[in-house]
Amino acid sequence: MFSKPTPAELNAPINPERGVEGHRNLFCGNYDSCLDEAVKRSWNSWTCTRCTLFAIQPQIESSIENYATQRRMA
Repeated sequence: MFSKPTPAELNAPINPERGVEGHRNLFCGNYDSCLDEAVKRSWNSWTCTRCTLFAIQPQIESSIENYATQRRMA
């Protein structure tokens, strides 16, 4: 059985110069759903470090740029 994604609200925005990767798994298959949830709840920022799926890293067959451009389009 798969875990349900569980994003958590952050009080302050993430500093991109320090790296988003410490707070979010950008390669998670549920990233878009968690982002949508954060927007619906009007969160200033969010993290997925408390989620059981945070540590799961998918296999990326090519480059990060290709992965990013092949994400779902809403």
